[in-house]
Amino acid sequence: MNQKVFKRRVYVAGLLFALLSFIFIIRLFNLHFSTKLDVSDDRKNMTHRGSIRDRNGYILAISIEKNSLFANPEEIKNPEETAQTVASILKIPSDSILSNLKKKKRFIWIKRKIDDPDAEEIRKIGIPGLYLKKEYKRVYPHDELASNIVGFAGVDNKGLEGIEYSFDDTLMGRDDSAEEEMYGAGFGRNITLTIDRLIQYSAEREIEKAVNVNQAKQGAVLVLEVKTGRILAYAKRPSFNPNRYYEYSAFTLRNFSFIDSFEPGSTLKIISLASMLEHHPEMTRNLFTCRGWIDIADVRINCTGVHGTIGMNDIIRHSCNVGIIEAMKIMRKKDLYVTLKKFQFGIKTGVELPGETEGILRNWNKWSGLSKYSMSIGHEISVTSVQLAAAFGAIANGGVYVTPSIIEAVEDRNGAVITKLKPAVKGRVVSRDICSKLMKMMRGVVVNGTGQKAGSAYYCVAGKTGTSQKFIRAKGYSDRVFSSFIGLAPCDDPSVCILIVIDDPADKLSGGQIATPIFASLIDRVLIHQGINNYRLRPNDPVTRTKRRMNFDGKTMPDFVGMRISESLGLLIDMKKRYNIKYSINGSGRVFNQKPAPGASIKGGIEIILFLKE
Repeated sequence: MNQKVFKRRVYVAGLLFALLSFIFIIRLFNLHFSTKLDVSDDRKNMTHRGSIRDRNGYILAISIEKNSLFANPEEIKNPEETAQTVASILKIPSDSILSNLKKKKRFIWIKRKIDDPDAEEIRKIGIPGLYLKKEYKRVYPHDELASNIVGFAGVDNKGLEGIEYSFDDTLMGRDDSAEEEMYGAGFGRNITLTIDRLIQYSAEREIEKAVNVNQAKQGAVLVLEVKTGRILAYAKRPSFNPNRYYEYSAFTLRNFSFIDSFEPGSTLKIISLASMLEHHPEMTRNLFTCRGWIDIADVRINCTGVHGTIGMNDIIRHSCNVGIIEAMKIMRKKDLYVTLKKFQFGIKTGVELPGETEGILRNWNKWSGLSKYSMSIGHEISVTSVQLAAAFGAIANGGVYVTPSIIEAVEDRNGAVITKLKPAVKGRVVSRDICSKLMKMMRGVVVNGTGQKAGSAYYCVAGKTGTSQKFIRAKGYSDRVFSSFIGLAPCDDPSVCILIVIDDPADKLSGGQIATPIFASLIDRVLIHQGINNYRLRPNDPVTRTKRRMNFDGKTMPDFVGMRISESLGLLIDMKKRYNIKYSINGSGRVFNQKPAPGASIKGGIEIILFLKE
C-alpha cells in the first residue's frame, strides 16, 4: 500500500476520533454543570395500566392521563415567592414546597398527578424551573365498591393490594412481549372479574348495616355461584376508598376472611354429618338424649339448650352439640379427617386474591382425645370464608367440588379475550344421595329451626347457622364470638351459596339472630337479578303473600304489619298502579308500624311510610 495513502487514512481516523471525543466531553460538561433540566415526556415510556371491570363490563379501576409538577431548584431565582404562588394554586403548605426548593438538587417532585385546572394555571404563570410531566393516574370511579377485591395501586402505578397487586404484571403489560412488539410499550391488559356490581353493592350495604347496628369488629358476605365457582360478591366492612387508601389503617385495608381464618362453629356440623352418612349411615336413624351438656375427656361441653330425646333431623334443626357428639362416638378420627380433606379444608382454594391462608387442620394422628368431638361442632379447626362457601357449594352441586374463582377473563387493549374462566372441577367429594339428605336437613333449619329469620317469601332456602367462641392465644376461649350463617337457594337446584360472617358483635348474639336477616335481605335480590324464576315457591306455600294481599279492597289502607320488605313492595307496587301515591320504607325486617293506619281512606298524592325492625 502507498505510504502516503496509509498516513492520510491514519490522520483522518485520528481526527474523527478526536472530534467525537470532544463532542462527548462537551455533552458531559453540559450535563454536569448546566442548570437546565431535560426530562423526557415520551409517551412510549408511560405505562397505561389495564382496566379492571365487573362481569358486566362496568369499570372498577381505570388509568387516566394527568400532569405531575416537578422543579429544578437551581433554575428558580425566588424560592419564597415561587413556593407561595404554587401553594395557593395546589392548596398545599408553602413551607413544605420551600424546603424542597432550597435543596441542592436538580430534580424534585412538588406534587404528582394534579387536577387539570391546576396544571393549566401552573402552565400559564410560566415560572422558570417549574415543569409539568404527563403521567397516568389510577382512578376508582365507584370509590369503596369492591375495594377489598380490586385493591389499589400507589403513586408510581405499582399494585399494592388486591387484584391490583396479584395481577400487577398483567395490568402493566410486563407479561405481554408479543403485544408490545405489535403496539409498542406502555399498554397493559384488562381484567374482568366474576363479581356483579349490583350484587356486590347490595351485599356491602347489608353487611355495613349489620356491623354498625351490632357494633361488631368487622363482617363479611360472600356470594358464590355454585355450578361455576364464580364469586359474585365479596363484601367486607369496615372498608376503604382506594382513591385515598393512604388515609386508612392497616386493619381496615386487611382483607378479612381471605387472609384471616376462623373457627366455623356449628356450620361444620353439616360436614360432620356428611362423614357419618358416608361411613355409618345407620347412625342418622338413632335417637340420642340431650341434657344440655356432655362430658368428654374431663371437659364439659354445653349445648344450645336441653333437647331431651332427639333424632338427627332435630339435632341439625336445633344445632344440638350433644347429639352430634354422641353420634360421633362411633366415628374414627381418620374417617372424619379424610372427609374434611375431601372438602378441601386445610388447603388453599387458589382464589386469585393475595394473602389467602390455608386455615388450620391438623393431621388426625396429632388429634387429642377431645379433638374429634370438638371438630364435629366446629372447634379445633380454622377455615376461611372462601373454603367454607366452596365446601357448601359442593353439597349444593350434588357432591361435585368446583374451585372458586374471581377472574372472569383477561383481555388485550382492544378487548380480545386472552384467557377465559373455565370452572375447575376437582371431582366428587360425596354422593348425590348424601347431598340430598343434607339439603333436606338444612331446609328444616330455615323452616322451623335456628335459621328461621333467613326464610324467603319467594324461594325455598336451606342453610345452617353457626356461633363459635373466639380463641385468644395464651388465654384460651373467650366470651367473644364469630356469628355466621351459610345458605343455599333454591333448594331443588341451588344457584347460589351465601355466607355471612360477623366478627365480635358487641351483644354476642348468635348467627341465627344477626346473620340470618342479612341472608333474607339478599337472597331474593340475588336470585331475581340472576333471572331464577323456575324454582319459586308454589302459591299455596305457607310463606306466600296471597292472603295478606287479599286484605286490600282498593279503597282503604291495607294492614302491612308483620310483612317483610319483599311482601310490602309487591303490595305497594299494585297500589301505585291504581293511585298516585308515594312511599318510603324505614328500617329492615318486618313492618311494626305504618302511616296512614290500616283502614284509612286512600287518596291520590298521599305518602305511605312503613317502619320495620328485626
